[in-house]
Amino acid sequence: MISALVALGAVLVLGYVMITGARSFAAVAALVLVGVVAFTGFVSALSVTAERLGMLDARHPFGLPEGSIRAILTFAFIVLVGVFASYLLVQTSRTGFVAPSEPFLLPVTTLAEARVLQAQLAGEGLVVVSGTVEPIRATFIPRTDYRLADDVAKQILTMLSTMLAAMIGFYFGSRPNEQPIDPHLAERRRVRAELDGLKITAPTLDEVKRAAAEMPEDQLTDEQKQALGNIRARLDTVAAAFDTALKTAEDPAAPIDAVRTTRAAAGQAQATLAAELKAIEEMKPRP
Repeated sequence: MISALVALGAVLVLGYVMITGARSFAAVAALVLVGVVAFTGFVSALSVTAERLGMLDARHPFGLPEGSIRAILTFAFIVLVGVFASYLLVQTSRTGFVAPSEPFLLPVTTLAEARVLQAQLAGEGLVVVSGTVEPIRATFIPRTDYRLADDVAKQILTMLSTMLAAMIGFYFGSRPNEQPIDPHLAERRRVRAELDGLKITAPTLDEVKRAAAEMPEDQLTDEQKQALGNIRARLDTVAAAFDTALKTAEDPAAPIDAVRTTRAAAGQAQATLAAELKAIEEMKPRP
């Protein structure tokens, strides 16, 4: 709704300027302000669309994916330079003489005097003679000097072109040291935190290993020794599951599915520690 109102206001202001032919600074300033507001409304509409699509990222401007605003600004600047260059190209066909609303009459009455003034004022403007019968009527149309305006326009165009080259080089140029953004970075960090929590959840792997190491094997039956060996082998498997899950979660190149799979395996492995500790306690010789 807001974007539609902004677009409608921009169209109305632009239409007023085109119809009335307004050339004042106020009209230009109004167009610039409307353009800024319209641009902001356009980007806001993109943000709303991104939110509805589930793509909103609060870490970047307007919540858009990284690089979106840079791309929009770069393309907008390309259009700005193109419009300004086109304007300068059109201005090259302008005439050097503009008839004033009130002609400037020259104090001459004969053709000879008019020719003398034409020679004297050839570099300053145009002497127009009306009539061939004396007394004549001569008017002067001054030459419009666009040299200062042309120099300023050329300097502005040069600055804009330099800025455009810099922006294109920055945005589109190759940046070998730039690392790609991991869209699953938050999930990887959450998995690492969960794994750290599993490692200290009682009974911990170290506690169960210590209980297995403290078992007096000389007081165990052959069957109990074999069961204890199986428990120690399973504990090694649990340790390997934890190590694999941690390494996978810390590897930014690892697929997110692998991170989820190894996290689930580590959780299942940790869930077996209570049963292993209970089995070890049951093996202890009774006094």
